[in-house]
Amino acid sequence: YRIVYCSRNQIIGTPEEIEAEIQLILASSRKNNAREGVTGALLFNEGLFAQVLEGSIEAVERIFEKIQRDPRHSDVTVLQNGTAGHRDFAEWSMAFASSESKSAFGFGIPAFNAAQSNPSVAAEQVLKLLREVVVQEDWMMPS
Repeated sequence: YRIVYCSRNQIIGTPEEIEAEIQLILASSRKNNAREGVTGALLFNEGLFAQVLEGSIEAVERIFEKIQRDPRHSDVTVLQNGTAGHRDFAEWSMAFASSESKSAFGFGIPAFNAAQSNPSVAAEQVLKLLREVVVQEDWMMPS
């Protein structure tokens, strides 16, 4: 089962404080996802999140419910959900890409706004972007 979503960042603070909070999110996600058998990838750019979660429907939905209640997210928009033929991020409990990645730089407010009107197209764009960043960038380390 796979869900692809995007949301607006509600973390307030200096760039360093926001970075520290993102690192906390990643540490928690990696621990919890590994325990649940969930894999995926997270993109953070221009105050937005885009994420793919893969695993059993029960585990993915349980994690996604927590995300929807998390005050660090708003305007959570599901771009795609349903069964998938394979896992795109099977080696990562939670891969991560940010605006520091050249490939991820184009994801931002325009992509988020487009996602509101055409979620299926946005889902494919997010998946393609995350596949490129996670697979091609050598700084991306499995966790």
